[in-house]
Amino acid sequence: MAEQKRPIIPVKPSGLEVIYLYPCPFCGRQVPLVAPVKPTVAECDACRQRFPVVPADEKTVRFVKLMTANGNAGIDPDYV
Repeated sequence: MAEQKRPIIPVKPSGLEVIYLYPCPFCGRQVPLVAPVKPTVAECDACRQRFPVVPADEKTVRFVKLMTANGNAGIDPDYV
């Protein structure tokens, strides 16, 4: 007997992260970081050089998450 496969239902997001792109001062590659809210050092994945980055404003990151209901406001309503 052949096994019946159910169609996979699209999954809704469970959260939201804000990604900041920092240009590497050595090679120019855009290095993505998940909203660093404290001063940190990033490592370029292309040239492997390390460089300090300016942190994101934690209040602004929280505001974006709040206003988008942690990502739920940004999904296509046709799939809900």
